[in-house]
Amino acid sequence: MSNLTQYDAQVELLQALKNNKELTRLVVGGFHNMVAKHTASFPRIVYTEIRNADEKFKDNELSMAIVNFQISIFCDEKTIVDQTTITKEVAMTMKQLDYHKYDQENLYEEDTKLYHRGMRFTKNIYL
Repeated sequence: MSNLTQYDAQVELLQALKNNKELTRLVVGGFHNMVAKHTASFPRIVYTEIRNADEKFKDNELSMAIVNFQISIFCDEKTIVDQTTITKEVAMTMKQLDYHKYDQENLYEEDTKLYHRGMRFTKNIYL
């Protein structure tokens, strides 16, 4: 990558998720940026860019940036059986994009009766 200003982490991520045939087969509710439509089926993935920051400079020129994403997998009672497989596919896809997982949390949302697995990834981007 020659220019960080031309790099769009969200476009790269969404394309990689959609290109994973197993994910697109399993995630019938689709891939959503920040929030999913209430009509989306389960399981679904919601991704959020939580950090995109200039980090290092050389000779007053940007030399490194950091990008972090949270990828949330939402399943209902019928689709929770696929959560582990979806998690593995997401992790593999992120690894192919040079992201590293630094956190994961499993939640059950009482109000919506949904299972929510939040995974956080980070990537250093160098010029």
